Amino acid sequence: MKVFDLHCDTVSAIYQERKKGGSLFLNSSSLHLDLEKMKKGDYELQTFAIFLDKENTEDCFATAQDMIKLFKDEIEKNREQISQVYTYEDIRKNREQGKMSALLSLEEGAIFEKSPEQLRQLYDQGVRAATFTWNYENELGYPNYQGNPFHEHPWSRGEERGLKKKGIEVLEQMEELGVIPDVSHLSDGGFWDVARYSKKPFLATHSNARGAAPEAARNLTDPMIRTLAERGGVMGLNYCVSFVREGWRPGQPGASLEELIRQIKYIVRVGGEDCLALGSDFDGIEEAPEMENGGGMGMLAEAMESAGISHDLTEKIFWKNADRFFKENL
Repeated sequence: MKVFDLHCDTVSAIYQERKKGGSLFLNSSSLHLDLEKMKKGDYELQTFAIFLDKENTEDCFATAQDMIKLFKDEIEKNREQISQVYTYEDIRKNREQGKMSALLSLEEGAIFEKSPEQLRQLYDQGVRAATFTWNYENELGYPNYQGNPFHEHPWSRGEERGLKKKGIEVLEQMEELGVIPDVSHLSDGGFWDVARYSKKPFLATHSNARGAAPEAARNLTDPMIRTLAERGGVMGLNYCVSFVREGWRPGQPGASLEELIRQIKYIVRVGGEDCLALGSDFDGIEEAPEMENGGGMGMLAEAMESAGISHDLTEKIFWKNADRFFKENL
């Protein structure tokens, strides 16, 4: 079954490993995701996020440029298998040619918060979706999690502070350019600001349901899921174990198929069949899920159908909902 994935941190993982002297590449690696695993998992499209930790980055825009160069170089080296897409027509052409598609996104508004020219340059380089925050306050707004999630910090639930004045201005610029707003990592108040001020559908590329995992403040509440769906948006199922399991602690196994299916059924019950896609967060999550990596996506599809999810709905979640969204908005 074909796969459209709305979020992974693979490019950033490769970049960080190379900074340490390693030699990871996109075609084959020890990461959750590479081209060999994508081919095995029947991927048609992967959204590659440019992610950085702004508290440990001297120049966010310059670092993002280095990561984008790495991304483009790796895509070019493997151009017979995968090609970057800028419009939905590019996805269609790749499909006809039997190629996979690579879509570029941003995860951390500090990358482009300094000037409108930065966001325009990123758009020209192919960025088509962007979050406003990661886990820290920036010039655009506030997150639902304060600090680094891999350290011992408390969740910050229900943060009412949302987009700042500059964040609202950037939202308008994003929609004018064609950069799709991504509300993953954004505070509750920020979500509602995007819903209030946006004129087009928006994404939550890697967020689950808080109603099915209340400890995870990064997950969406039921009213958020319904609003996203009513606006024609899509949310990507995140495989992060702490987003699906109450009381998870470091060292425990990753998300099980059963736990992911519980999230799937909950989200569909709240938001309907058209609002859910996949947003793995591969190479950015604490522990690998039961299917281990991108090559194991068939395990999830089989488990979904065994759990009573119809083949048609499984197809919607695996690729058709995301394909429809991009056809209408990319």
